Amino acid sequence: MALSTGYLTSKQRQIWNLKSKGHLEANIARKLNVTRQTVHKSLNVANTKVSQALQETAKINKIQVKTIDPTKGFLMGYSPELKTEAMITFSARNGVQIWYRHEGDCENCDQLQTCRTTLIAEAEDRNIQFAANPHSILPSKLAEILFSKITGEPK
Repeated sequence: MALSTGYLTSKQRQIWNLKSKGHLEANIARKLNVTRQTVHKSLNVANTKVSQALQETAKINKIQVKTIDPTKGFLMGYSPELKTEAMITFSARNGVQIWYRHEGDCENCDQLQTCRTTLIAEAEDRNIQFAANPHSILPSKLAEILFSKITGEPK
């Protein structure tokens, strides 16, 4: 198992992913042909593992934890070294990702498309819609919109 996938088994990742997209436990059980109890227990284990992965990633990167919500796959923190806010996300598709708030020069960055694609995938995995075409928005702005929707905090 790898830290990047939250130490989840493929079945736990599948159940966690469906739940993170808003599916009810009973619907997940029907879809996977298992009991609701199995889904519930798997989610409890998965959320514990996601929490551990998020916290371990924060510790490794010296990020001070402010809030954590393993059911949504996010940890908000602060990097004293970089003097900026940080968010660590977990999704079934992208695994663990670290994002630092900054005023980057996205248009001239060689990672522009990679960042944009990863952020769009993070939004899709959470059923988050952007008002405008996300492929026309710079990653720094996409991140701002996405993270405010994940945390429920205004941008």
